[in-house]
Amino acid sequence: MRIHLILMLCYLETTICGYEYIYGKICDIQSEDVSRQCFVKEVLLTLSHSPNQLAVDKNTNTLYFSFDSGQGEYVPGVFKIDTKKLTVLKGIKDAFSIASHPTIEEIYFGGSHGIYKYNTVLKNLKRLDVTNLDIWWLVIKKKLYFIKFPSLNAYYYENRTVRPIPQLRNNSVNQFLFDEVDNIFFINGSGLYGLNNNSYNAKLLRDHPRFLGMAIDNQGLVHLCSEDGIYVISKIVQKVKRILSVQGVLGLTFDKDNNLIYSDSHEIIRLVPASREKPNKIEY
Repeated sequence: MRIHLILMLCYLETTICGYEYIYGKICDIQSEDVSRQCFVKEVLLTLSHSPNQLAVDKNTNTLYFSFDSGQGEYVPGVFKIDTKKLTVLKGIKDAFSIASHPTIEEIYFGGSHGIYKYNTVLKNLKRLDVTNLDIWWLVIKKKLYFIKFPSLNAYYYENRTVRPIPQLRNNSVNQFLFDEVDNIFFINGSGLYGLNNNSYNAKLLRDHPRFLGMAIDNQGLVHLCSEDGIYVISKIVQKVKRILSVQGVLGLTFDKDNNLIYSDSHEIIRLVPASREKPNKIEY
């Protein structure tokens, strides 16, 4: 009788036996937003040193990341999420930063040897004609944007010319993104900032916790990771809210189905909804 009661409580929804059960399935992580959605952790890769920059080619659902080769350079890894096939992309020197083109089958890699463009269909790798660049961060939206190291200043590349991003000219920037209406959000050592489209006055949105990474999901929502969890910026009032309590997140991205993928010190993990009947969508 007692065992049947415990099983019935687990099935309905509770937190006994050391796990949280929702709809009869184990819940590794539950979101903190209004949906209270349950996620199961799927370990995609285990690495000795996990990356903090990730990108997904949504056309093929392929994850691109870089890892420390142990010889002073970052090597680009290619992981086909659906087939679990892992390969290494050769020909790139120091692939520290990675970005996926949102509409074209192209992946960009940046590091101490400049910027490389990889066509995922033709399997063609090309190094861009720019010199004296050490790339810290890459963004692709209409143009190719990047952050130079060690200055942490933001630039864009067009017609073989490098120019500063006017709105970010006077800011030190660790990472930045454009949302779907071209507002700019960036992080640095002092916090998270927002710039409305065509504005030059950066507004401090949060000065804590310390944000380590940024990514935009398939709905156009900007996500951030910190040492205590994953946050999202709502569209209307630009409110920053924690949605997942996950420790030690270094970087994040999203697959073709808008499932969150993140890295910690040793693993790359995908969060899959425990109930496929629920839409994989964040509500506010």
